[in-house]
Amino acid sequence: MPRTDHRMTPSEDVSPITPEQVAHEVSSLLEGVTRSVDTVIASAHPTPESLHRLHRQMRRLRTGLALWEALLPVAERELLHPLDVRIKRLSRLVGRIRDRDITLSLLQRFDRRKAGPKDAFPVERYRTRLREDARTGRELLRAFLRSEKQARLFDDLAERLRSLPRAGSFANAPRALQQAEERTYDNLRRARRKAIQHPTMERLHRLRIRIRRARQFSDLAVTLDPRHHRRFPVVFVRLQKELGDLHDLDMVLAGLDVDVQRTDWAASLRKERRRRRRRIVGELERLIRAEKKRARARSKPS
Repeated sequence: MPRTDHRMTPSEDVSPITPEQVAHEVSSLLEGVTRSVDTVIASAHPTPESLHRLHRQMRRLRTGLALWEALLPVAERELLHPLDVRIKRLSRLVGRIRDRDITLSLLQRFDRRKAGPKDAFPVERYRTRLREDARTGRELLRAFLRSEKQARLFDDLAERLRSLPRAGSFANAPRALQQAEERTYDNLRRARRKAIQHPTMERLHRLRIRIRRARQFSDLAVTLDPRHHRRFPVVFVRLQKELGDLHDLDMVLAGLDVDVQRTDWAASLRKERRRRRRRIVGELERLIRAEKKRARARSKPS
C-alpha cells in the first residue's frame, strides 16, 4: 500500500493532541450516535437511510473508543470495555437488518412481468418473507435500543468520557495515536496480502473492513491534529466501495432460499458477482505491480 510520510518535523515534536481533546472528539461521535438512536426509536418503521447512518456512526464511535481506551490506565479501561462491547452488539444488530434491506433493494431488479412462472412465485414469496423479517427486525432493534437507552448505556459512556482520570495517569496521546495508526495500516497491508494470495469471500470482506477502519482512523487523526498529513489513497476509497458491493452480493446469495437459488434472477446475481470479483482481484494485482515498480525505481542508484 502506498505510504505517505506523516511524521512531524523536529520543530513540531510536541503535539497539540491531549487526552482531553480525544475525549471531546469521541464525545461528539457519541452525541451523533445518540441522536440517530433517538430517531430510530421514534420511528414506527425506520428508513434504510436512518439505519445506514446509525450503523456508520456506531462504527466511527468504536474507532474513537479504541483510541480513547488506549490512553486510559488499566482500571479505567476495564470500566469502559463492557460499554464498548454493548455498542458493538447493537452495531451488529443494525448491520443484520441492513443486510435484509440490501437484499430487498436487489429484488427491485426482478421484473415479474418478464419472468416465467417458475421464477415469479418463489421470488415473490421470498420477497414477502424478507419484508416481514425486516419489519420484525426493526421492532426488535427499536426495543433493544430503547432498553439500552433506559439502561443508561449512552449516558454511562458520556460519563466515562467526562470523568477524566487524574493528571499524569494517561498514556502519551501523540505516541498512542501514532502506534494505533501503525497497527491499523499494518493490519490493512496484511489483509491485502492475504486477499491477493487467496481471494476468498472471507478474505475480501476482511480487506474491506481493514480499509474502512484505516479510513475512519485517518479521518479521526486529522480531526485531532490538522498537521496530520496522511492522505487516504483514492484507489482505496474506490476499492472499499467495490468490496462493499461484492460483499452485499455474497450475503444476498448466501441467504437465498433453495427454490430462489434456481431462478434466472439468482443466476444474474451470480454472474454479476463473478464480474465484480474479477475486477477487484485485477485491481489488487495492479496495485502490487505498481508498488514493485516504485520499489525498483527507489533502489536504483541515482
